Order: sequence, then C-alpha cells, then structure tokens
Amino acid sequence: MKPAVDRLEVQLDQELIFVRLEVQSHVGKILYSKYDAKRVPTFIIFDQSGAIRYRTNGVPAYASINYMLVDN
Repeated sequence: MKPAVDRLEVQLDQELIFVRLEVQSHVGKILYSKYDAKRVPTFIIFDQSGAIRYRTNGVPAYASINYMLVDN
C-alpha cells in the first residue's frame, strides 16, 4: 500500500497537506482510537475549521478525492 499512498501524496501535493502517523506510536494509537479507524491506511480530510470532509479506510482513488476537492 505504501507505493499507492506515495503516488496519491505526489498527485495531491498542491491541494492537501499529508500527515502520516505510525499507528504503533503513542500519538498514532490515540488518533486511531479517536477517529475510529478500522484499517491502515485510513484517510481523513479535514477542512480549515477541523470538520471532517472526506473519510475512507484503505487507499482512496485519486478521482474520489479530486472530485471532493472540486465539488466543495
């Protein structure tokens, strides 16, 4: 999955800030639980006010994220 996530990060570099967390780290465990992540990777996109705008478990398709960014 890492190569797919890396490609997605490169494709959306100008649109989003990517933050990767190690789920075994202290902070990773807290956020994994807080946001009820079910799989690794879990993608959550927040708007400027901190509200969740997009969420998916597993690697999302570039088109899905791009559509969400253009649509809103």
